[in-house]
Amino acid sequence: MDTQYTNELTPEILAGMDISPFTAEQLTEMTAEARDLIEAQETFCRAHPVTAIYRLAVAGSQTERGGVADEFNADPEQGYKHRLSNGLWASVLTEGCTVTYPDGGTARIISSAGSQNTYDDRGIALVGSRLDNGDVIISTPQSSGMLVGREGVPMAEDFLISGQK
Repeated sequence: MDTQYTNELTPEILAGMDISPFTAEQLTEMTAEARDLIEAQETFCRAHPVTAIYRLAVAGSQTERGGVADEFNADPEQGYKHRLSNGLWASVLTEGCTVTYPDGGTARIISSAGSQNTYDDRGIALVGSRLDNGDVIISTPQSSGMLVGREGVPMAEDFLISGQK
C-alpha cells in the first residue's frame, strides 16, 4: 500500500513553507521589479504565518469509514493529474467524484476547495472534503499538492462547504 498523507501541519512541513525557491545568485540576475515582487511576497508570508494545510485529494485517497477514492481517468494526458512519489499518475478529485467501500457501496464527494479553485466547473477535493453519505476524506497518497491557510487571511466563503453538484 502506498503511503498516505494527512493535513497534519508538522514542524518539518512548517519549516519548509516559506523558504524561497531562489538562490542568492538567481535573485541577483533578476530585474529589480522581480526582486521587489519576491520581497513583497516574503513580507506577506512573514506577516501571515501558515496555520493549516489542505492536501489535494487524488485517486487512492482514503476516507474515515474505509472508502477509497476511485480513479476516473487513467490517461495522464487527459484531465488534471498529479504524479505520486512512486512515479504513477493519479487523477485529482473534484466534487462529484466517487469513493468505493469494501462492501461495494459508493459515495460522491460534495465539498471542495470552493468555486474559486475549480477544474471543469467543479471544486477540487481536499483531505477534509465531505461525501454525500456523511463520510470524510482523511488522507491522500500524494504529498506535495496543497492549499495553505494563513493567519489573518480568510479562506473562500465556500471552502469545504457542501456544494450543489
